[in-house]
Amino acid sequence: MGTPNLRCAMAAATATLLACSHPPPGPGSRWVRSFRIEGNSAFSDGELADKLATQKTGWWPFAGKQWFDPAAFDLDLKRIPAFYADHGYFDAKVADHQVKQQDADAVDIVITVQENSPTQIGAVNVVGLPADQEEPARKLAGSWNVAPGKRVDYPEYAGYKGKLADRLKGEGYGYATVTGEMDVDRDQHRANLTLTTNPGPRVRFGKTTVEGNGKIPAYAILNRVTFRQGDGFDPHDLATTQGRIYDLGVFSSVRLQLPETPQEVADVRIQVTPGPLREVRVGGGVGIERQREEVRLRFDYTINNFLGGLRKLRFRLKPAYVVIPTITNVQRRGPAAETEVRLTQPDIFGSLISAHALAGYDVGLTEGYAFRGPRGQLGLARPFFGDRLLMGGSWNLQYLTFYDVDQDVFNAATNRFYGFKNPYRLAYLEEFAQIDLRNRPSDPTFGGYFALRTEQGSPQVGGAFRYVKLTPDVRAYVPLGRRVLVAGRVMVGWLKPYGGEESPVTRRYQLGGPSSHRGFSFGRLAPFATDTQGRQVPVGGDGEVLFSAEVRIDVTKISGNWLGVVPFLDAGDVTTRFGGLGLGNLHYASGVSLVYETPIGAVRAGIGVRLNRMGGDNPDPNDRLAFHITLGEAF
Repeated sequence: MGTPNLRCAMAAATATLLACSHPPPGPGSRWVRSFRIEGNSAFSDGELADKLATQKTGWWPFAGKQWFDPAAFDLDLKRIPAFYADHGYFDAKVADHQVKQQDADAVDIVITVQENSPTQIGAVNVVGLPADQEEPARKLAGSWNVAPGKRVDYPEYAGYKGKLADRLKGEGYGYATVTGEMDVDRDQHRANLTLTTNPGPRVRFGKTTVEGNGKIPAYAILNRVTFRQGDGFDPHDLATTQGRIYDLGVFSSVRLQLPETPQEVADVRIQVTPGPLREVRVGGGVGIERQREEVRLRFDYTINNFLGGLRKLRFRLKPAYVVIPTITNVQRRGPAAETEVRLTQPDIFGSLISAHALAGYDVGLTEGYAFRGPRGQLGLARPFFGDRLLMGGSWNLQYLTFYDVDQDVFNAATNRFYGFKNPYRLAYLEEFAQIDLRNRPSDPTFGGYFALRTEQGSPQVGGAFRYVKLTPDVRAYVPLGRRVLVAGRVMVGWLKPYGGEESPVTRRYQLGGPSSHRGFSFGRLAPFATDTQGRQVPVGGDGEVLFSAEVRIDVTKISGNWLGVVPFLDAGDVTTRFGGLGLGNLHYASGVSLVYETPIGAVRAGIGVRLNRMGGDNPDPNDRLAFHITLGEAF
């Protein structure tokens, strides 16, 4: 087995791994050495402890002491039966508790719980629904465990009420409300639930007005409204419009409101509050892979409404220091950096078309060679159908000089090899279209997504390569209840050079990594060349295919956030020519990831196990396992 791959992503706001010790609150203070809960079977110690102020001191070295507060502990003794009551155990109580003195400044705590019998739902009555919403409401209740025979659970009940109101609003009832009553028979341990819906009228959008925009012209805000006067009410339109106005970067708050009194034709009032026009972001991270280790920083400086007209000017610097393959076996090392300046102009000629110009300079270090040089881009983009469809195109230019070239693999740097010339002049036109039918772009829970990108490189647009590239990407998300989601992805890549040329090396396909084929480390699933020391150097290919499927399961909440398990299966390949792909001879890998939701995104750690093609003619034949740690879902 080869060295495992570990890829880490860090944000500017990072989690603290080691708690700092704090001084005791005062003389005679005691710290909590152990804290045990007994008698609980319906809920784990962790589920109960998450609701309590009293916590035990961590076992790890340098863990900060958790001090015992008698007043907070008295409240905890009330919080436990309150927690049980919220989940249908109305007769649960704390039968006993002990605070045992240990040494001079430490205590051991034991709480004994008597759960008694839970209360079950006897009947569920939903009144006031439109006839066409009765069956969907019944199915929705079942998915939230609000059905006869189920245990009473107030969070589930409250969640169902909220989702039922959301569903009615999604059907055009913009003023819909849902209230509920719970009739509990403690002796019989039964509860009857009654939910009363007040849908109100089916709403159509009326006139839209803007308030609080200051010097920002109202038309620029109205240009981002995704609905028209007379359209049926849709909360997605309100959310999309709000997001598009926020994206202007000049407002600290954006609110869209209907009149308080329900009406069939409802005017929309957009209230905005101007915010700071300059923004600075600083971050950093560490990347550790089987063939690459690096430390990187990131600095972004953005000026919104630059010289008026809602222009946005952004400066970005991403310096790094790279070691290949590891700091204990240094074969290549040196600085790397991405720098760029980007100017964006929205509302070209009063339309929804936005234009951007970009200039940058890159320094890179990879297996086999290093490079440096400028790049530029000019592009246009326009949304359609309330941002469901986005289309655009750009002209791209990159001029690189290669150095520190591995002569064993690439011969002389002055010759053409594996599609790269020195110096390397790449220019191409790129077009894209994406249809986004997901309920949200980040961590979607249902819907679909389709993207298509095409490229054409030729001397006519300034480059030295002639090629065509086509890359479709399809994703689907199907919920199976509230805690289980099936997600799938299919991606195909086709690259065709012309005029007897090789395809450009920087535009070739490679797979592998936490957001790609998870049986390989980053970029390692690709055609390769072997140097005199037997090292494989990926050079990319002209054809790729990737199939990914996974089941995202929310298991339990820890500190109010979901911890999930994600079993997955990936199948794919990259070949020198597209015609070399064979669906019957793909690289397969299965594995599992743990995902924990945090305020900065989902933290994902997983392991992929290759299932086939471990022979010597395949990439990394001795590496069956790949480990991944990153932020965000795989797709």
